[in-house]
Amino acid sequence: MAIRSVAAGPRHSATWLSPLLVLLGTIVVAFLLISPIRIGPGDHEKYASCGNALSMDLSPWANAPNSEDKRYYWEMAHRICTTERIDRVAQAVGALSATLLISAVVVVRRQLRSRSASEPER
Repeated sequence: MAIRSVAAGPRHSATWLSPLLVLLGTIVVAFLLISPIRIGPGDHEKYASCGNALSMDLSPWANAPNSEDKRYYWEMAHRICTTERIDRVAQAVGALSATLLISAVVVVRRQLRSRSASEPER
């Protein structure tokens, strides 16, 4: 009884995985950039939106409760909203980087598998 070597056929890798990852990453980035940012430095604007990562709208904070604190009140809302916008853009950049890294790993892994399957054994 002799043992014989049989050449392995081509392995079917998930060719749909990389485009699906890119689509999912695009949806996450778009959601992070477009979804409203909710802040509330005062009680009557609690959970009011100051815009999103792409545009700022501080109209809910235009009317301060009294005129003495109006400038401070608006500056506090501006500072908090700007901080949240920067955080949101950083999250979007992180999601984009992770998407590119994962899709690159999937593509390189697929290429290495196809290259090793086509090389003859020694």
